[in-house]
Amino acid sequence: MSFTTIIFQSLMSFFACVAFSVVFNAPKKELVFCGISGALGWFFYAALTRYISPTLATLSASALVTAFSRLASYHRQAPSTLYHIPGIMPLVPGTMIYNTMYTALNGMILETYTNILLGLKLAGAIGAGSLLILALPYSFFEIIPRRKKTK
Repeated sequence: MSFTTIIFQSLMSFFACVAFSVVFNAPKKELVFCGISGALGWFFYAALTRYISPTLATLSASALVTAFSRLASYHRQAPSTLYHIPGIMPLVPGTMIYNTMYTALNGMILETYTNILLGLKLAGAIGAGSLLILALPYSFFEIIPRRKKTK
């Protein structure tokens, strides 16, 4: 995958995450950060899949999205799930779930098991990557001091 393709996909991921956040009534002033979360995660995932397995790339991208969400939560004074849920949406293995159903309905048993296992590995990687960062104390994200609010 070329660098231009990765940039384009990340931009589309940004808009998809913003649209997802609009549908679920995220505050308007936080929409940009919701989009950045998704674009950052997809960029990191797409760049890493050139060098490592999709499972490890998903784990790393999920950890990055979670870290960004916690950092944004600390600085923006909003819940981290506001940034985390839209950010992991591009990483969800929807294609694997579709392929699993397709192969199951067409009687391809071996391919169905392969797709089930890969989908479970990717979903587990999202969960594990999120838990690795969520286990860190909130004070860890005070690395960069908050900006004082001006009235």
